[in-house]
Amino acid sequence: MSVWWVNLGERFSEQRAAGALWCPNKTVLGDGSLAAPQWHWSVIQDVRAGEFVVLARDGSIEGVGIVRQTAVPDSPKPAGFPDGKWHSLGWLLPTTFILFNQARDRDALTAGLFLERVKYSPLLNQSDGTGRGAQIYLTSIRDIDGVALFERIAQILDVEAPGWLQNAIGNAPQDDVPLGPNPPTPTTRQAIIQARVGQGQFRKDLLDLWGRKCCATGLDILDLLVASHIHPWAAASDVEKLDKFNGLLLSPAFDAAFDKGLISLADDGTWLNTGNLTPGQLAQAGLATFERYPVSGLTKNHFKYLELHRQSAQARAKVLAGQG
Repeated sequence: MSVWWVNLGERFSEQRAAGALWCPNKTVLGDGSLAAPQWHWSVIQDVRAGEFVVLARDGSIEGVGIVRQTAVPDSPKPAGFPDGKWHSLGWLLPTTFILFNQARDRDALTAGLFLERVKYSPLLNQSDGTGRGAQIYLTSIRDIDGVALFERIAQILDVEAPGWLQNAIGNAPQDDVPLGPNPPTPTTRQAIIQARVGQGQFRKDLLDLWGRKCCATGLDILDLLVASHIHPWAAASDVEKLDKFNGLLLSPAFDAAFDKGLISLADDGTWLNTGNLTPGQLAQAGLATFERYPVSGLTKNHFKYLELHRQSAQARAKVLAGQG
């Protein structure tokens, strides 16, 4: 999992100014004694460099954070945190904040997501379209919701702040922040940037692997071919983001449906109608005869990614069926 959710609350400005998320490593009890930290504080130790954090506050989403390195333990509270309410030491997670021009309504931005009651989920959207948020600081988001939400945020930022991802990932850790054990290297940062925008080595590898043609239809117009990740980019590890076997070279209609989990692919190359689309819908989407275009050339190196894609597509179909 590489998409997380943080509720920044009243300490939003202080954490933004520090360029880091921070939470205490002990709970201060009413009598002033110390106890073990809350689970949603200690989970900060699991976040890795290059992963994304949805920045939520007071029913809104402010943007996204990109983690620069793993959490630094026993770090003092950032300036502006009041004394007494929190323990003086905690975990500091160096994070680049990328904010919308204006905070977006949480319910509108998460519409159609977070529809199932899941343990430790940050949000449950209800049938009336409103969300009930959990009283937690930091938690992971399962792929079915996290990937879709990240892409919605990314699409807004692509318009409001072109180049935001390149600039944010390219930033080196602040000089006054102790280096954690796993800071991303410049080479990894640049490769990840190129992987998301569909350029660079990942696309070149897919062009070579699939003979510069759509692996389904055989379309050979390079400007129309999409380097599509099987296991979504936002949910993949750094290695998976760049693995050519985690990719298909697809024509636009196939790419759009595959990306949304409306169609998936069996290990033998047979296309699956995982979105339960009607014949009319398939025709309107340009996929009327999609079953006639099986993919040949899949290898065992593709299978683990295809299994993850099918699981995600089936889970989404189950959620959508429950809404009907």
